Amino acid sequence: MSRDTEWFRLQSEYNKQAYERLQVACPDLIGWKVTVLFYSALHRVNYWFDTQTGSVPKSHVERRHRVRDEIPHVFDTYGDLYLISMRARYCEGFRIRDGGRRHAAKLLERLERDIPFADG
Repeated sequence: MSRDTEWFRLQSEYNKQAYERLQVACPDLIGWKVTVLFYSALHRVNYWFDTQTGSVPKSHVERRHRVRDEIPHVFDTYGDLYLISMRARYCEGFRIRDGGRRHAAKLLERLERDIPFADG
């Protein structure tokens, strides 16, 4: 476990809180909501890698490969969140609908159950 372990946990929680604030204050910013949900998941996955292996992936590609190989029970959940987030951010003309946001929120809830924080 590194000195960054607590930072990963706090950053995951911070992104989840940002999502909740956006949900109330900015109902039309669905793409941003999906993005912060994904980054909450990313930091939770980094937390797992840090606590379980002491080595955190340095890129999205490395992280996806390591999730597939080392925590396969969350691979589909994490991968779906990644794809929804990428589409929301980078696909020109793609506008994510609220159903996509709800799906992303459920995926994060599943990931939170599958990768709990040590104190939670």
